[in-house]
Amino acid sequence: MRREQRITKGWHYRQVYSKGGSWANRHLVLRAAANGLDFSRFGFVASRQVGGAVVRNRVKRLLRENARLSAVKPGHDLVFIARKPAAEADYHEMGRAMQQLLLRAHLLGNK
Repeated sequence: MRREQRITKGWHYRQVYSKGGSWANRHLVLRAAANGLDFSRFGFVASRQVGGAVVRNRVKRLLRENARLSAVKPGHDLVFIARKPAAEADYHEMGRAMQQLLLRAHLLGNK
């Protein structure tokens, strides 16, 4: 994922949390807000409740790869927050959970 497609600053995360909508399922929580840009940016959060560092990094890698391959409408900041069951999810489960949230948020479209 290219650098401009990532949310890197803490204040960007806070902005998405305060101004955006929220959707959740068993594995993930999606927070999304419009960003006014020609492309979408992604952020990934996995707290210690998900597991140790190895587990958290694995979950974030799965999320990044699924986000890279998904066709998300441009112009949004998306933050995916992992829940505890995400630690046991495989690549395909994580992809289905992500697609389900993007559908519910009406954010699937052309890349």
